[in-house]
Amino acid sequence: MSNSQRRDKAVIYVNRGVLTSKADLDWATFYARQRAQELNLRVAEILVLGNSDAAHMESLYNAVRRVDSACVITPDLGHVGGNSDRVTVFAELHTVAPAKRYPWRLGLSSTELADALNPPQSRTGGFPPLQASKTAEAQRDR
Repeated sequence: MSNSQRRDKAVIYVNRGVLTSKADLDWATFYARQRAQELNLRVAEILVLGNSDAAHMESLYNAVRRVDSACVITPDLGHVGGNSDRVTVFAELHTVAPAKRYPWRLGLSSTELADALNPPQSRTGGFPPLQASKTAEAQRDR
């Protein structure tokens, strides 16, 4: 089997709600595909969800499992509610800007996974911040 056939798969995730135009969406997916190529990852699916989609992380989780991937690429953390923890409970996360890797956090309880996939909605309908300790975030960003 050649290297190109053994490449790992990735799901590109774009939250249309943080973009301002169709052109922004086109650029976001273009640069996410480029990031996948830099990482030697094959794009298995592109998931674009709008503002009205209540269960973004659950939809992303289902897509990742459906295509048997362990990697998500997104334009920036704003697309995942500003916090990498929402994705790293079930996959590795890569952002385009800045080009950064957030490793998969293994060994989580089913309660932690459920909380990340179905966070309580804030009054504005956005993602509320997760209650992660600053020490854990500092260690993960190293």
